[in-house]
Amino acid sequence: MPREAPYLAVADALRARILAGEWEIGARLPSRAQLAEEYGVGRNVTQRAVDRLIGKGLLEGRAGSGTYVRMPCERLRMVRSRQRERRNGSPPSPV
Repeated sequence: MPREAPYLAVADALRARILAGEWEIGARLPSRAQLAEEYGVGRNVTQRAVDRLIGKGLLEGRAGSGTYVRMPCERLRMVRSRQRERRNGSPPSPV
């Protein structure tokens, strides 16, 4: 059975710590070098893990400042109109 990629394991561990409240919204995470040392992995592994969590909207990177826990975004559900689909997807004409 193949082993999980190290960056996924680090990303899961960081996500768990954030969700457990170890770092609050707006808190700055330790540097990637500190995280790499803490988890016993290379800096590139922590970089990929952090990038994954940024992509998921859990963290935000600030150039020259660090990585911070992001305010959770409310996800909006998009509902497609069946009537619009029947018209080949063309938007309704303006009145």
